[in-house]
Amino acid sequence: MSSKAQVRCYYSMVASFYVQNFGCRATQADGAAIERQFKDQGLERADAAVQAEIVVLNTCTVTASADQDARAAIRRVHRENPQAKIVVTGCYAQRAPEELAAIPGVSQVIGNSHKHQLAEITAPRPLVSDPAFIPLSSLRTENRELGTGTFVSDIFAHTELITAPVFDAANERTRPNLKVQDGCDNRCSFCVIPFVRGQSRSMKQDQILREVNALVAAGYRELVISGINLGRWGRDFEAGDRSQVTDQRIPTEMLGKLPQSRD
Repeated sequence: MSSKAQVRCYYSMVASFYVQNFGCRATQADGAAIERQFKDQGLERADAAVQAEIVVLNTCTVTASADQDARAAIRRVHRENPQAKIVVTGCYAQRAPEELAAIPGVSQVIGNSHKHQLAEITAPRPLVSDPAFIPLSSLRTENRELGTGTFVSDIFAHTELITAPVFDAANERTRPNLKVQDGCDNRCSFCVIPFVRGQSRSMKQDQILREVNALVAAGYRELVISGINLGRWGRDFEAGDRSQVTDQRIPTEMLGKLPQSRD
């Protein structure tokens, strides 16, 4: 049997996923990126959590109420779909992984530190050799695995930024949301965000323009640019890239790509 045939056989057993997001636009963008990861792995998106074999709960933790909502959702999914593999990720997962792992029904807890590898951790491709992929086992010397199925490490040691356009179902053909910045370098006494999202990191200009070009080519006429702290965009670039911040080429080029007329 060929490698591709074996992979298809594997995914006939684990074929569907569902991602439920809690919280801000940045979390929604992370959820869209997770969906893209699963689709790249060959899985199909289910219409509802009750129909999925893998259910990802992408959590928020800015308030006690947000934590409570996440726990209630875990219990509801487990009650309605007891055979599902429940994966909890996001800010709550980064802040309190042991607490979430102890909830009945939770299969894996994956912090923001490992979110960029979530699909590979949750539904790894067998028999596929990709020299660009670093096996998770090779990272465990530097990452802290808290227990079976729990993956989290120091968020400040990570520089990855995962994102994908988010489409509002009620307004799907007009205003996608594109996250171009994540994390925060401020240390406000009341705010947990830096400790669950890490240092400020920015999407490079060429990547932003590729996403914008793809959206324009797909027929979208407007988009929303979002981030945790957009005022920090570009300040993490190397010296050679800092001109992207000072000469304001990003807004100029993006405005040139989007249609100017409004019906």
